[in-house]
Amino acid sequence: MNARTPFLLITSLALTIGAITPVHASAANLDEGQQRKILEEAQAAYDLAAGMLRSDPAEATQAFRKSAAKFQLLVDDGIHNGELYYDLGNAWFQAGELGRAIANYLRAERLIPDDPRLVANLEYARSQVRPQITEDGHEALLRRLAFWHDGWSLRARLWGFGLTWLILWGALSIRSLRRYPGWNYLAGTAAACSLLLGVSAAWDIGIDSGLRRGVLIGDQVIVRKGNADSFSPQFQEPINRGVEFEVLEIRPDWLHIELGNGERGWIQTDDAEIVQIETSDFMRTAVRNGGSAPTDSTTALNFGSG
Repeated sequence: MNARTPFLLITSLALTIGAITPVHASAANLDEGQQRKILEEAQAAYDLAAGMLRSDPAEATQAFRKSAAKFQLLVDDGIHNGELYYDLGNAWFQAGELGRAIANYLRAERLIPDDPRLVANLEYARSQVRPQITEDGHEALLRRLAFWHDGWSLRARLWGFGLTWLILWGALSIRSLRRYPGWNYLAGTAAACSLLLGVSAAWDIGIDSGLRRGVLIGDQVIVRKGNADSFSPQFQEPINRGVEFEVLEIRPDWLHIELGNGERGWIQTDDAEIVQIETSDFMRTAVRNGGSAPTDSTTALNFGSG
């Protein structure tokens, strides 16, 4: 699938009107024209690589790496949006860098959680990770019970909170004027819904946006019991690129991590990529478009569906 022209037009317009804005002033070294040129070069490198996938896989891999490097220049320059991270993830995936691909899909997920292409590609990329580390049972149960937190965009939850909050106070106001048991049930239901949605949105805006997650980008990574090579391995077998974790502590050259199954240990910093989206980026993008992406946007094939 090649949506080159619409994507360039959409991104150029976004750059012009400021929908995509640098958030780190010190990093903004490129002017608008240079940004557009790099974007076109990244797209061209991706298209060239896609055309060589069957005829010359080695050259295609190098072209995908070139495309990823170009997209990364825009990220480093302070441009942060879901579509850019999605493209960067696709380029890394095609280049064989599973860990870097998942890391950028996770960044995109924070900004465009409802994009079906992203959902499919992230799911497919995760299916390629070996070994598969299953999520802790209690954590998985909580996720199923709180389905709206991961399944609904931030904008939808904020709108839901506002609506149920208005219903709550409307029901209480009417109840004070006219006694009727039904208003009590309505007010109670609205109060419960507004509390759940409000806490979910506040978690994303405040707490969750500050958590540091990470993805392994190296293979045969030894997880140790302490922050030095002299400590013995935590597990019998090394783990590979693409495995996700939460960062518990950062020390010079070492990360204390917790895997999805609750196991903890230390890895070298060079073996991982930390995933974190600034709250300002997250709020600006998620509230502006509700997690939606332009209909025609990117360079990439949808790996998850074909």
